[in-house]
Amino acid sequence: MINEEIDTVVDRAHRWKKLAESLQKKYSSPKYPAWRRRRGILNRIRSYHMKARNTLEDWARKSALEIVGLAKKLGHAVAREDLTGLINTLRRIKNKDHRKKLIMMGYKRLGKWIDWNAKKQGVPLAIVNPSGTSSKCPKCDSKGLKEVDYRRLRCPRCGFEGDRDVIGKLNIRKRALKKLRINPPGGVLAPLTAP
Repeated sequence: MINEEIDTVVDRAHRWKKLAESLQKKYSSPKYPAWRRRRGILNRIRSYHMKARNTLEDWARKSALEIVGLAKKLGHAVAREDLTGLINTLRRIKNKDHRKKLIMMGYKRLGKWIDWNAKKQGVPLAIVNPSGTSSKCPKCDSKGLKEVDYRRLRCPRCGFEGDRDVIGKLNIRKRALKKLRINPPGGVLAPLTAP
């Protein structure tokens, strides 16, 4: 059960895109000189590309609605990173399939729907700068985190230890609270419901 693959939305969209590309490749060979004039083949290729796009668009809408709805229900704000330059970083990934899936996922699309839903439902939204969020200590703001295990970092200054993603989330939360001018009692690492 450890190596069990989970069929995600991105995998489904990637399969549709691969189907379209394989049809395009098959019919662009010299054996099929008039394939571009065959409306049926063109429509099939177009429909596969549309299915891939629609699958991801539907996922982004539903995910954003769920995120913002939960924030509204709990009386929280939504914080996210400004991932404007992410596409350039993703293009440097060596593994072609992994790179394609990450680019297809469309963080910009998800961000757009989160922003729209937050504005529509009146939920406070904070978009923060992503630089250094997983390499800076959320407790003492030290930048020299040391890797102690796979994806686990420790601050040599204060001893705080955590997963890279958790550290990133805490730093995003910290920046968002600062941007929204909220000072929780007990500091940034304390839960917002703490007395």
